[in-house]
Amino acid sequence: MLEIKALLLAKGLSKNDNRTIEHLARGIAGLFGPAVSRSGARAAVAVILTPGGLLWPLPEAMANNAIRLASSGPSTLDVAGMDIVDLVNVRVSPFEVSTHLDQGYRASNAVSGSRFDAPIRDLPFAIQAFTQSFIQDQKPQNLFDIARYSPGVTYRSNDFNEGNANLAIRGFAVSATPGNVQVLRDGFYGPSIFDFTNISRVEVVKGPASFLYGQVAPGGIVNVITKNPQRSFAAQAEARAGSYGQHRVEADVTGPATETLFYRIAASHDQDIHYWKPYDAHSRNISPSLLWQPTERVSVSLKYEAFNKVETPQVMQKPGYNTQTGIAPTAADPNRSGVDVPGLPDNWNSMSYADYRRSKTRSLSAWIDFKADDRWNLRAGYSRQSYEVDALFSGNLGMANNATLLQGRRLRGQTYTNSDDTYGAHAVGKYTLGDTSLRLLVGGQYSSRRFDNWAAQAPNDPALGSDPTASPLPLWDLSNPATWNRHVSIPLAALTENATDTTTDYVDKSVYGGSTFGFFGDRLLVLAGWRRTATESQLDNHLTGQSQAKITASAVTPQYGVLVKVTPELAAFASYAESFVPGTQILRNPDGTSRAAAPTQGRGYDIGLKADFFNGRLSGTLTFFDIRNRNIVNDLAVTDAQGNVVIYNVQSGEQRSRGFELDTTAALSDNWQLYFSYSRMKARITEFSGNDATILAQDPATLDASGLVNYKNVLRFHNAPLQMSAPHLANLWTRYNFTQGGLQGLYLVGGANFVRDQTILPDGPASSRQTYTLVNAGIGYAWRSKGRRMSVDLMGKNLTDEKYRPSQSTRGRPREFQLTYVARF
Repeated sequence: MLEIKALLLAKGLSKNDNRTIEHLARGIAGLFGPAVSRSGARAAVAVILTPGGLLWPLPEAMANNAIRLASSGPSTLDVAGMDIVDLVNVRVSPFEVSTHLDQGYRASNAVSGSRFDAPIRDLPFAIQAFTQSFIQDQKPQNLFDIARYSPGVTYRSNDFNEGNANLAIRGFAVSATPGNVQVLRDGFYGPSIFDFTNISRVEVVKGPASFLYGQVAPGGIVNVITKNPQRSFAAQAEARAGSYGQHRVEADVTGPATETLFYRIAASHDQDIHYWKPYDAHSRNISPSLLWQPTERVSVSLKYEAFNKVETPQVMQKPGYNTQTGIAPTAADPNRSGVDVPGLPDNWNSMSYADYRRSKTRSLSAWIDFKADDRWNLRAGYSRQSYEVDALFSGNLGMANNATLLQGRRLRGQTYTNSDDTYGAHAVGKYTLGDTSLRLLVGGQYSSRRFDNWAAQAPNDPALGSDPTASPLPLWDLSNPATWNRHVSIPLAALTENATDTTTDYVDKSVYGGSTFGFFGDRLLVLAGWRRTATESQLDNHLTGQSQAKITASAVTPQYGVLVKVTPELAAFASYAESFVPGTQILRNPDGTSRAAAPTQGRGYDIGLKADFFNGRLSGTLTFFDIRNRNIVNDLAVTDAQGNVVIYNVQSGEQRSRGFELDTTAALSDNWQLYFSYSRMKARITEFSGNDATILAQDPATLDASGLVNYKNVLRFHNAPLQMSAPHLANLWTRYNFTQGGLQGLYLVGGANFVRDQTILPDGPASSRQTYTLVNAGIGYAWRSKGRRMSVDLMGKNLTDEKYRPSQSTRGRPREFQLTYVARF
């Protein structure tokens, strides 16, 4: 113990940090006595020397587990083989998460909840962080495959042009309008589509988070953290093959270029399943990055990512029916909103052979971290994100009426282009006076965004008539495959009808500041922060040559929180926060009028418990929440008599979500770990028009056409559940490693995702809601050969072959199997 104390003190650890030193020494003495190896002690020291010079105290359980893991055999940590001098010299920025504190599925720290590295147990709100180990075991297809394990998260992306990153958290869509932010990438605004080639971590921050990130929905935000260059050489190659012709190859190489310059490059090629008929999709990703650390005080990071996906054709939702034609549903005129046309096989796709969707993402980010002194660290950064989708698709996805099986065959092209330039700077500071501590965060951000939207479709062919709908292509009888002609000869130059060609420019400016006071040795933590955001946007219509008036808005969004450590293992917390998303579009109302959208504003309360029992073997968070959101823009799609799909916008008065969430990670033994989450929530439109009671009190017989439209819409949506929300969501995932005898190296993984009574569309009938359980499981074997680590595993997904819809307009994947081989060097 004395030798370890002397080692830490010799490297600049103050004598006032006796508690940290004692934690380390107690862990060594209690678990291993003098038997702990020198390499184990070095790894434990690496854990103690957290980024930023001990911004937060290290809990005893974490110190004990760090030593236990470090001395249990050859370490997989990059720091395990370093000398103490090396460990001090390569200390990373406090703005980077301490991934070396992770233990399998258990994430210790996060950066998304505070903008700097901090223990999750010390944040007075709910946050889930999914580690690289968890991600690797899941073999995710998209972001939702990981984020769904966070309680209360569902999918909201559509199959038209939105990408694959839009989620709903606690019932609220992260992005409710085209062109808005769906996800964060390393703390900056992120792209709308990507895969996991370059992703090392996913963090989900719950509740309104506008104090930290500006324009985000009140349910929360997801931050994907990309891979960083490492200081020691490492390489990994992966090959995968599976059901329906799918295959994937991936490579990841990192190491030092010089003593101060480090590199990493990750690349992949992916071929998706040939299940839907017709459908083909392949993608590629290349992601290089550099880290330059010329001194202990300065580091410079540069990251780039290029992702391309081509679908020929894309897979789209099955055609569905609409709401009733009358004011209220009857037996003769039922509400069939969100109900698919029956009888179509699961692998059926409405697309033609000429259809396609080409998606492209480019991401560039750079930042410099500077340690000003022992108290202050600064970061300044720039990010450039662009996302483009170019699509051609045929076939109406909404039927002309609720009885027909004749589907109109429109042909429509659409191009979406999002680009974003963000500049940001922030600083964190720490002060300690006895048992009182103060941590400060100050920063500012400037963002310039542009959203281009072009769309047009082919004119209807008069020779085809209009019964039940007009169409440029011969109608399909969905009960007769002989009518499903997938050949299209209309040239792109003929797409002239129902055209849109607009550009929307956005500018966001914000400053923010916050503080966390720690009292009684950080047993009581009090957080307070504010952000002032000013925005402006303007839409240019290139078809009319007109520009709408600028829409400006500003708001101050606060966040307050308190956390009390009742015991070293148990803490209680409460928080309040607000969110702000400015209106950026002209609304097209169902009654034919139009107006500028008002800002969407939310506020929410969290109260709960955080636990860390049995030396970190059992940890979790229980949260009760209540969130209200005002002025949400909802899109209503209506198929008119000409076969055009007309999108109307309705900005609802208020939505509310309340309930509770539980997430827990358990190490049931040294070789068995488990993750479980559950949410129970009631997420509803509590006020649709802002005047629901008055409108519903009217006699429909006395209303004109506009009044009847308003009355019907309020009747449809008042107190309706939010889209894709589910009262009950539960998720389980586990891994067991065999460590003895002839089975050593064998491992099992598996779990389930349970969804009950999920709403497809808010105005859909109760019969359209879905309940399902996805079951996934795998078996693998890991071994060493000539110093190289190898593994092979077989994963089965959706083993019960459930038929489900991840979101209103996406298709669930069938039962599939994947065989993966990985070699690490």
